[in-house]
Amino acid sequence: MNEPAPFPDVTEALSPDERAFRADLNQKLRAPLNAIIGFAELVAMGPGGSPAKDADVQHILKAARDLLGIINQELGEGGATADQSGADSAAAPRVCDVLYIEDDPVNFTLVERILEFRPALKLMHARTGGIGVELAQAHSPKLILLDLNLPDMHGSEVLRQLQREPATAQVPVVVLSADATPSQIERLLTAGARNYLTKPFDIDPFLAVVDEMVA
Repeated sequence: MNEPAPFPDVTEALSPDERAFRADLNQKLRAPLNAIIGFAELVAMGPGGSPAKDADVQHILKAARDLLGIINQELGEGGATADQSGADSAAAPRVCDVLYIEDDPVNFTLVERILEFRPALKLMHARTGGIGVELAQAHSPKLILLDLNLPDMHGSEVLRQLQREPATAQVPVVVLSADATPSQIERLLTAGARNYLTKPFDIDPFLAVVDEMVA
């Protein structure tokens, strides 16, 4: 008996504009979903609540992950295992173990909360790529977490500048991005990123990557 022919890849028939639209929509949907899953996981990992509350959180997580599955299936699968000047001045004397270059305050707050599970690590925030490069050179962090869509430059340019400077060339960089395009992931890894985690990411794998990089 002959097996039925596989369904054609819909993306093969898309125009460049349609491909760009799907990629952009994929990224825009992943960004808020990252906050939903991340903060729900934090609630689930906190002190025990009532059975009803715990069940409610699990319903939220299941619905969010179901939505992520739909995004992956319909818009493309992700493929890899986030006054500033015053804040920078105050940060100058601080120790920095992990530097997160991220313009979205919600994404930064999520990572800040997650890293409370690693209280020995000191986290620093840069809202632009240029400030991130300056802080990395000044503080020599053990790990840099890098968003790609920054207000002043793309994250790939930040990575290039970090790789170019002797003071930061050996600092591991992990990309945290809602851009799950396989070609983008491959490009950043080839350019020198040590890992690429697509938003939304689960807490335990994220912490495992952090532990590996700062060890």
